[in-house]
Formats: sequence, structure tokens, C-alpha cells
Amino acid sequence: MAKIKVKGIAPYPGLRDLLLDIAKEDDRIEMDVEIADLEEALPIVLQAEKQKYDVIVSRGGTAQLIRKHVSIPVVDIPVSGYDILRVLTLIKDSNSKPAIIGFPGICQGAATVSSLLNLEIPVYPVHHESEVRGALEQATNQGAQIVLGDVVTVRTAQEMGYHGILITSGRESVQEMLTELVYVHDIYMKGLEKARFYEELLQHDTTGVLAVRANGDILYANPAAQAWLGNADAIPPAVASLLSADQPDGTTVTAEHVAIQDRLCDIRIAARTKEEPSAFVLYLQESKGVPPQPFREIQTPERLAAFAQVIGSSREIAKTVKRAQTYAQTNKSVWLTGEMGSGRMHFAQAIHVASRQGRHRFYSVCCSSAEEERLAEELFGTEGKPGLLTTASGGTLYLEEADKLSVRLQDQLAAELQKGGRLRLIASSTLSPGQVAKRGGFSSLLLHQLAECQLRIPPLRERVEDIGELARVLIAHHNSAYGKHIVGIREEVIERLAEYDWPGNLKEFENVVEEMLLLTEGHYVGLEEWQEAWQRYSAETRAGNGGLPLAGLNLEGSWEEIERQILLHVLKEEGMNQSRAAKRLGINRTTLWRKLGGVLKK
Repeated sequence: MAKIKVKGIAPYPGLRDLLLDIAKEDDRIEMDVEIADLEEALPIVLQAEKQKYDVIVSRGGTAQLIRKHVSIPVVDIPVSGYDILRVLTLIKDSNSKPAIIGFPGICQGAATVSSLLNLEIPVYPVHHESEVRGALEQATNQGAQIVLGDVVTVRTAQEMGYHGILITSGRESVQEMLTELVYVHDIYMKGLEKARFYEELLQHDTTGVLAVRANGDILYANPAAQAWLGNADAIPPAVASLLSADQPDGTTVTAEHVAIQDRLCDIRIAARTKEEPSAFVLYLQESKGVPPQPFREIQTPERLAAFAQVIGSSREIAKTVKRAQTYAQTNKSVWLTGEMGSGRMHFAQAIHVASRQGRHRFYSVCCSSAEEERLAEELFGTEGKPGLLTTASGGTLYLEEADKLSVRLQDQLAAELQKGGRLRLIASSTLSPGQVAKRGGFSSLLLHQLAECQLRIPPLRERVEDIGELARVLIAHHNSAYGKHIVGIREEVIERLAEYDWPGNLKEFENVVEEMLLLTEGHYVGLEEWQEAWQRYSAETRAGNGGLPLAGLNLEGSWEEIERQILLHVLKEEGMNQSRAAKRLGINRTTLWRKLGGVLKK
């Protein structure tokens, strides 16, 4: 008997692995699986129909959408009571108020299980992905802080700056689906003949035409525009940053050499239409001229963090977030002080997103590693090429490790800021403005310009009560990525996590917890996983430190003094060879020279 040829569409990686694993156990089925969600799945399933697949399997809204576009059977992967019970167990001790948003298959089961457990969790059913954003706004307006649902719910929540936890399908659900699949296929083969759909594109205009809302959501895209954007439901941030609510009706704005999917295009933007007063019409054409040189030292990240994604409810972090939100409503510069890994970049991005500059780009430069000449050109321009500070129409410039700016760049930046500009400045350092002034060697004028507002980001050791919350979010991400069903960390492990000082702060914490999750086979992380992960992590940390003995160091001074002792120690061990010392420390030779100042001769 010929095997049933099945195309699986998994909305997240862990489900793909689970489908393939269980399908191998059934010799009646031949299955291959691709990862896609909602509209992303349509090209795959249309091709699958042409390739004579017998059945398509998928989940939730994706299965519902696929069913409208193909003639072959589509079988749902259910979300069982076990699946819902696992995720409710994960969040049961959370201090954050949950809500459930999803297609009816998820919401009905979730409502039943939460009722049985005597949990009051509001449920917001949707029937189309376009309803998710509205449901999220309704839920968060009513106090929800964590959203449970399917992939489109979690993705939209993250885009809007909220936490989303995916309700994953477990082994029981997949086995139930396979039983249903065989039954449906038998009925289908007896009663129906396969039909083939043929579609022909009639539009051949080489100009891409888009209608988009002010937030970047795509209302319409012709085939030429789809060739630029693929199946995206929103325009890329680089394009969205060009939209301006201040653009007068009936006017057009042009932008040249905008990068979309590794191609450069020229864009003409017309503001508003009669049908959609809040929309913009965009015309895309291949760039013909010579593109400008891209930034090398200045980065423009596509995805930015928001305040709602700051994890934790401790007094320290709540106070910091509230103060940062207040600063976001001004246009003043902000100086962020915090240890390495404490989340300074996250707060810088969140302040930008919540500010009036949030619809423009976020530019970031690491002042401790940037090449001085190149950075000067990119910021201030040259004779034949303008710089960012003179051309940017808005946005935020984030100066990471601002205290490491060279004297020359300090003077140039101070002079440029005195002229005024449209960019907002956010600076960060491990040192406070007062410590920078006390150390000397930094322009007092620039320090005042960059530190109109000051914010200290607390290290993890000062908010250990947030460790459980941080771990829960990491578990949810891990489950989605690897198809696991971990629901928590044992209390004795949480206690050990809280006892450690975490000098590497959030990044170090993520590394250790991720190691424990990878080692966990059951539903809970226990002492066994903790001990194995911690032994390996601490051994690797010692090895990565080059076996550097820290016992002889004086840890009473400032961080810069301690860092200087470490650098000198390594340099002496390498026979004063700067190249070998820099390589061992993981920094470049110029950075080593600058950090040690007059001790070395260049």
C-alpha cells in the first residue's frame, strides 16, 4: 500500500521536530515539514498541492487559512488540555496578570482548563490574524501583562512590546492528529478526486506599488512590490522610518538607495488617500545611481526593545522603568549608567521607542571599539559627503561607552551639538557622569550636553527577586525553539541562582539558564541540571579567563582601576607583548593601548 504523502506546516521549530519524530513511528505515513505561519504558508501549500501531496497538516489559524486556498484535505494539530495545563503551570506563580488570545481551538480549551483549575484568566478569541492586534490592545488596557496564545499572538505581542508565551502542542496532540489524518485521508480518497488550482499573474508593472498604514502595516502590494518584500505583512523598519505624520496632503517625498532584502531601491512616498486618510502610497523602483557608502561604525538595528519587555516586578526595576518612561516624554539627552550586561542597550531602545523620535531610526555606536577616523566621517561628514548629524531628519543616536570617546571626537561632538540638531542623544557608560568628571580627560561641555537626565540601571544582584520571572520567560522561549514542555525551575535551584552575584548580569544569567534548559528532559529543572550546568559553565569561564588568578587583585577600587590591574597582569604574563595580550583579552591592540594610557608606548 502506498504511503500517505503529508506536508506539515509547523508555525514554530519545536513542532516541526516533534512531527517528524512521531511520523517516523507510523509506516503508513511519509511526512516532510516546513516552518511557516499564516500567510507565509500559502506559497508552500500551493506548491505542495502541485506536487501531489495527499494531506496537509497544520495548527490553529494557519490550518484555517490554508483550508481556504487548497482542495486537498487539511488536518488540524489540536491544542489539548495537557498542552494548556503545561503552560498554565509555567505561569501559575507569576506576579504578572495573564490573558489568553487565540483562535477558537485554543481559547475553548484554555477557558475549560483554567476554569477547572479555578484560575481567573480572561480569554479573547479571534477568527483572523487581523483581529489579534485589537484583542491585544483590549487585553493590555484591562491590565494583562503576559499573553498566552498561538504564534501570531506571540509575534504580534512582541511587535507591540508585550510578553507573549506560546501554547505549544505536545506529543499527545500530534498522535491524536495522526489518527484523524488516516481517517480523513481514507474518506477523501473514496469520495473526492483531486483538483488543481492554476493561478496566473496578469500584472507586469515593474514598479512596486504599496499602500501602507502609518504604522507600516501593508494594505496592498502589487506583484512587483511583493517581489521586493516577499510575504511580509509590514514594511521593513528602514522604509517605515521614512513615513512622516507631518507630510502635507498631496505632497510626495523621495528617498534614494534604501536597502530592502539586500537590494537598493528608490522610493517615492505620497501621503494619504481618500479611501484611507491615514495611509501612504509608496512607489518602489530599482536604484540606478551610485549608492552612498553604508555606515560601518554606526548600526541601525531593525528590531527594538520596548519598556513592556523589561522583565521583573522588583522595586528597583519598577522605579528605573518609571523614571525612564518619564525621560522618554522629553527630548533631553539621557546618560545611562550600569554594569556590563545590565541592560543599558535595552533601556536606550525603549526610551527611543516611547519618545516622539520613535517613528524615526535608532542609531547605535560603540565608542570603545569604533575606529576614530571612520566614525568622525560618519558622524560629521567630509568635504564631499555629509554626516549623520547633519543629514538625519530625526531619531536617536545612542553612544555606548560614551566615556571612551577620544578627545578629538568629544570636541567635534560638543561643537556640533551647540548648533542644535534633530537627533536625540542617549549615552551610556559603566561610570556615572560624576565619576567621569572626577576621572578627568572628558569635555565638561559635552558631559553636560549628554547628561541632561541621568539614569542608573540596577545590576541583577540588586533585584534577585526578579530571577524567577526572568527564568520563566527564558523557559517559554526555549520551549518554542526546541519543542520542549518545561514548566518551571525547582525552588532550590532558584535559591542557588539568587545566591550568586552575577557579575555578567543578564547575559551571564541567560547563558547559565539556557545551559540548564538544554540538559533538562522532564518538566522541571532540578538540582542535577543545575550542578551539571554550573560546573561546566564555571570551568569554561575559568578557561576563557586564561586561568587568570584574581586572588592577588585589589577589588576595593573603581571598576576602571580593577580593569587596569587585570590588563597589566595579562600584559606582564605575555612578556609585554601587546598583540598577544590583546588577543588573550579579546580586544584589539588599539583598545588595549587606550585603556592603559601612558603605560604603553605606541
